Amino acid sequence: MAGEQLGISHSTVARRLDLLSENAGAALYFRNSDGLQLTSAGQELLDTATRIEDEITTFERRSFGQNQDLEGPVTLSTGDALSVEPFLSIIAEFIEKYPGIDLRLITSVSVSDLDRQEADLALRFGNSPSDHLVGRRLTETARAIYASHDYAERFLSNPSSSNPSSSDPSSSNLGSSDFGWISFSPPGDKEVWKKSTPYPDLPTHLRCADMRTQQIACRAGIGLVMLPCFLCDPDPELSRITEPEFASRQDLWLLRHSEMRKNARVRALSDHIVASIARLKPLLVGQTRKTFELQQIK
Repeated sequence: MAGEQLGISHSTVARRLDLLSENAGAALYFRNSDGLQLTSAGQELLDTATRIEDEITTFERRSFGQNQDLEGPVTLSTGDALSVEPFLSIIAEFIEKYPGIDLRLITSVSVSDLDRQEADLALRFGNSPSDHLVGRRLTETARAIYASHDYAERFLSNPSSSNPSSSDPSSSNLGSSDFGWISFSPPGDKEVWKKSTPYPDLPTHLRCADMRTQQIACRAGIGLVMLPCFLCDPDPELSRITEPEFASRQDLWLLRHSEMRKNARVRALSDHIVASIARLKPLLVGQTRKTFELQQIK
């Protein structure tokens, strides 16, 4: 595991650990049935190294935070769902406006990268930022349930799909098992989120954590999916089958570390995102697409 993360062989890791123990003058670890276990000296060395690393990172972050140059690197971190055209067009405009800034875009679900200066700004969904971060709430965002056009037509024309216990003889021969969810929940999860939908009893046909992969699977007709409107409303291959809803933890925030506020490049990128996001609000709140109705196809 350590060798894979460092990009070196297991034997090289072992030799370096032995050399570290030799230089320290004390055994830093011992082997047991679970693998390697730190000794008290090893734990003390680890704590010291972690503290030194944190102090160096803090110094670098503070130094960067004072920089007033509009040339040089700056890093924006976003979730995977935000790395799509509406947001990338904002990035393109920023690059054109500030050609001297070397902008790096990374996708990550963690905000810890702000503390370690792996990113200078982050776009995140949530309720509110951590206490040590400076956050600006940009807008609320909506989500809805989507299906491919053919799937939506078959699903909505089948009464038993939304009511599996229906005994209406006029119902089609398709049962609820013919329809299902593309779920973002891991195996074993109770999927309580289904209870807030009109279709809580439909089974899960596919599990996938990545939103854009869920979208592609939905296009392929695998099942229903619940995704942000900004991701699926522009998709010509999908039908929105429920009205937009505003769930908790779906507000869009722009976050940065408190020590980054004076950096000129970070401030320029932050101001640009805040000013530009307003024109995307209709898309973010689900106002650019009508919900699919069965009569549309009759």
